[in-house]
Amino acid sequence: MSEFSILVVEDNAMLSLAMEDILRKLGWTNLEFAYDLSSALEITQKTHFSLVFLDIDLNGKPSLPVARQLRQNEVPWFFTTGFGSRFDFEELKDAPIIRKPYSEKDIEQAILQVQARNP
Repeated sequence: MSEFSILVVEDNAMLSLAMEDILRKLGWTNLEFAYDLSSALEITQKTHFSLVFLDIDLNGKPSLPVARQLRQNEVPWFFTTGFGSRFDFEELKDAPIIRKPYSEKDIEQAILQVQARNP
């Protein structure tokens, strides 16, 4: 499992810790974290990840630049959000979304989905 790398972009410390707990419980150890838009952009420009969990809203700033970069680089990612079912990202309206509060099963399903597409 060590080759599969996951980036979690989450501005809420408690949710970031919860995601880390879930991922470690599922056996994943190659993890990185970003807590704001600028660090997420910097990390994703330097490192290729197997999967990214990307909070839609990072301290009041939309994470669209990161989503665009991930899509351009063909990195699988999921938006994570506590917002309702709609948001104003017309260009990314087809993006996969995991609703908060998410469960271990939600995260596991996302990983399995990505692994199935990229064996």
